[in-house]
Amino acid sequence: MPRRKPTRLLQVSDCHLARDPAASYRDQNADANLDRLMEPAKRWAPDLLVLTGDLSEDASVESYCRIRDWAGRIGCPVAWIPGNHDDRDLMAPVFDEAGFESGPVIETGAWRLALLDSAWPNDPGGELDEARLAPLAGLDRDCDGDRDGDRDGDCHAGIFVHHQPIPVGAAWIDKVGMRSAERLWARVGELPSARFIAFGHVHQRFRRQVEGIECLACPSTAANSLPATPRFTSGETTPMARWFVLGEDNFRSGYLAA
Repeated sequence: MPRRKPTRLLQVSDCHLARDPAASYRDQNADANLDRLMEPAKRWAPDLLVLTGDLSEDASVESYCRIRDWAGRIGCPVAWIPGNHDDRDLMAPVFDEAGFESGPVIETGAWRLALLDSAWPNDPGGELDEARLAPLAGLDRDCDGDRDGDRDGDCHAGIFVHHQPIPVGAAWIDKVGMRSAERLWARVGELPSARFIAFGHVHQRFRRQVEGIECLACPSTAANSLPATPRFTSGETTPMARWFVLGEDNFRSGYLAA
C-alpha cells in the first residue's frame, strides 16, 4: 500500500480581535499582529488550519467576520473551536457560511483529530463534561474502521482544545485552566492511538510530555507572555502560531512567528 502524504497543519489561537479593529489588546493591535502572520502562514502552506479559540475579545460578529476573511486567505480547509472569550452561537453562523469545520472529529491522512469545546458562558476557566468528551469514543480505530489495539496502529489521534489540561507553570493563567482535567486524562489513557493534546489559552510557549502524550501550547497571535512567569510578562515574540507535520508513523511540531 502506498504511504500517505503527511498533513501540514497550522494551529492559530487567541487572536482577541475586537469589534473595533483599532482597539488595543495588552498594548498591542490584535488585527495588525494577525495580519503580520499572513505571509509566514502562506509560506508554510498548510493543508489544514485549526483555530483554537479566543478568536474574539468581545464575541462580536464583526471580529468573527474578520477572522473568517483572514483564514480564508490561507487557501486551505479551516476547522475551529471556541474559547472563553467567544460566543459559539454567534461565531458558528459566520464560520458555517464559509464552510469551516467544527468537527467534532476530522480525518486527515493517517490521523483523526478531535475538536473539544471546553468553553462555557461567562467562565474564564474551562471544563469537559461527559457530553463534550464523547467525540473521543470513536478516535481509537484503524483508518479502515477496525479497533486499534496499540500505539503503532494505522491511525493516530490528536486532540485540540482551548484550555490547558495541565499546569504550565504560570500562576496568572493556570488559575483559569481546565477544571476536572482528570476526566480528559482518563479518556486519553484508554486511547492507545493518542499522540498529543494541543491547546491555546496560555499565551506562551509550552511543551511537556505526560504519560507518553505531548502537551503542546499554541501561543497567541495578539500578545504573548514570557513563559513560567507569575504575571503576564511581555517580551515574547508576537505574533506566533504552532505548526504540525502529521506523518504516517509520527508527527513533528514547532512554532511559526512573524
